[in-house]
Amino acid sequence: MINITEAKEALLRSGYLLEHRLETVLRRRGWYVQANEAYLDTETNKSRDLDLYSLVLERLGRERRSGFIWAVLLVECINNKQPLTFITKQPQFAPLHYEEIKLAGLPVKIFNPKLMKWVSLPSYLDMDEYHHYCKGRIATQYCSFTQKRAGNEWMASHDDVHFDAFRTLATALEYTKDKFFESWRFAPRKEYVNVEFYSPLLVVQGPILEVRPTRKSLELNEVNHVQYRRSSIWNGEERDHQIDIVTEKWFPSYLTKVEKELSQTASRMRQRSRRLVIQSSLEKIVNQAKRLRTSRKIRAAMDYQWGGLQL
Repeated sequence: MINITEAKEALLRSGYLLEHRLETVLRRRGWYVQANEAYLDTETNKSRDLDLYSLVLERLGRERRSGFIWAVLLVECINNKQPLTFITKQPQFAPLHYEEIKLAGLPVKIFNPKLMKWVSLPSYLDMDEYHHYCKGRIATQYCSFTQKRAGNEWMASHDDVHFDAFRTLATALEYTKDKFFESWRFAPRKEYVNVEFYSPLLVVQGPILEVRPTRKSLELNEVNHVQYRRSSIWNGEERDHQIDIVTEKWFPSYLTKVEKELSQTASRMRQRSRRLVIQSSLEKIVNQAKRLRTSRKIRAAMDYQWGGLQL
């Protein structure tokens, strides 16, 4: 049987204490937190756990009928012994990364009267002007380090723990988004704005390294925040996800960033000219969806599918 000393060492190596510390930070800042939130892994058809599910509310007015928006954090935690390392680059179309902001609810799309077509809510609000997805470098490759059994040589390699964490965040996000849409029940009279903005986040206890390739070598620096972009398959379709990776010490700064972005989003939605267009779009969506009978068609009427970059 494991003794007290061994049990303590095992816990310190794990991510369990990190989860507890992050949960404490979130609660103190007024976020609702659910630890070990269950989600369905559709690939295996098994229930799995997300380390932390947390959300905070921003009202669009004093009255309930004004509506509200939510910032939703989906968090995985890792106590990495070796640096988690990301190879970054300048994105080709950074302003268009607002289309990678994942959201669900009413309305996630807006009928733009100037363009005479539906656009995403982030596009209508010009979220590229302030959302961090649209700023800075991006990574599409990552690695960690392992030491060869013979000798002192180190190898750059993938760790299954990191892969599983990224996969969990992508899968839990899509499940949470689908669940919110599918659980929607239209009110008998009037619907109000109710939108969730999702932020998948990996928090690490150890260091993060950023690699910037040069012509003949590379620059390697320790950082507190990296944006990682990955593709995965969900229900037979390819989905892109932008995931934030932060150190534990920078976690409060990350929360401040998300809270400010939510506040700025709410401020733009309160503007009279935008508020009227948003409410009109919501009513168009509801009127169409209420005439439909299948959940698939109702979901299609509520959701927005970006057609991709048109070159």
